[in-house]
Amino acid sequence: MNIYTYQFLYLLLLPFVLLRLVLKAIRQGAYVYSLPQRLGFFPQPLTALLTSKKVIWIHCVSVGETNAALPLIKILLTKHQQHHILISHTTPTGMHTPLVKSTRIHRCYLPFDLAWSMNRFLERFKPELGVILETEIWPMMAHQCKHKNVPLFLINARLSDKSLKQYLRFQSLAEETLENFTMICTQSNKDRNNFQRLTRKKLEVVANLKFDFPIPKNLQLHAGKLRKELGVTSNFVVVAGSTRTGEEKIILNYFKALPIDNVVLVIVPRHPQRFNEVENLIKLSDLPYVRRSAVRNVNTKVKVILGDTMGDLYIYYGLADLVLLGGSLENFGSQNPIEPLRLGKPVAIGPSIYNFMDVIEKAEKQELIFRLNNIRGLESLIKNMLKDAKNKALQKERHTFVETQSGGSKKVAALLNQYL
Repeated sequence: MNIYTYQFLYLLLLPFVLLRLVLKAIRQGAYVYSLPQRLGFFPQPLTALLTSKKVIWIHCVSVGETNAALPLIKILLTKHQQHHILISHTTPTGMHTPLVKSTRIHRCYLPFDLAWSMNRFLERFKPELGVILETEIWPMMAHQCKHKNVPLFLINARLSDKSLKQYLRFQSLAEETLENFTMICTQSNKDRNNFQRLTRKKLEVVANLKFDFPIPKNLQLHAGKLRKELGVTSNFVVVAGSTRTGEEKIILNYFKALPIDNVVLVIVPRHPQRFNEVENLIKLSDLPYVRRSAVRNVNTKVKVILGDTMGDLYIYYGLADLVLLGGSLENFGSQNPIEPLRLGKPVAIGPSIYNFMDVIEKAEKQELIFRLNNIRGLESLIKNMLKDAKNKALQKERHTFVETQSGGSKKVAALLNQYL
């Protein structure tokens, strides 16, 4: 398949893509406002403001990528004070993720991967270069950037064995697309080796940018207050963070039979549109629960807390005695372990780890992460933690592990400087 065949197929599928967006808008109204921009029509004040400006374009699909880019954005704002930074997103949650306050930061939605909509985007904003985070490899976007001589960088890039197999099914299109990138900065040697199967472009191994994301100010203070509000100051708190479809049922069934009275479970679904769905699962479990958004102070003993507030995952991790990473119990490749490790928290993780294999394996070698074959391994882990003081001694080692892996943002900024 080449770029033209891809574009023809994309056009055929566009009505279904639009229908999917409309259905999302019904569940989450913020998607309505993204539609004009996804089609290449941007607010006139934004295009007018940036018409005569030097623009650095950074694409962050959602929350995780936006947080990963934040340290890099701060560096670019400081080093290139004549430039404005345009950050594009695909989801409303990404669009509303807090950033550093600056009149030189602007945000929009990325257009669909169509020749005319991507052309409008590049014509309106004329970026000096484009920076794409992680896995957002869109063929027409890369093709249009090459056609308009816009240097394009893929940073914090990862390519698991599973994803590589999918790319190899459309090898000619994947190779053509990656050849349109100026440089690819990968998270690990394994990611680089997988990319080398598809491209001869310059590849740089750079540490995962998420290691550079700072701990929010006063986090422990907020976490302590939340413990009091939820009435769990004397409990052992397990936070299941960024859980995915199917995992909540597994976790709830297990906790219902867990023979340890003092344990409280906090479930934080990855996607906000699933909050009500997960609440129904908790109701079916017959475990006493509360929604975080519905209470200020809990007067009755609860066993489950539904973390249904946006942007608070770090705070939930802050109150945890043990973090169970979502996406690892079912075949989703795990969520990011860096955030709880940065807080010094013990991390339990299931068998599916392909998205963060390099980080997880490094941390596991230092006994900073606990790998579970399945959810049943959690009972012995909790019991050992309740009676073993060694866990607290490892808190500093988890901090140190994160610090030794940091610095990727500065390396990427130095590479970008050559093109600005």
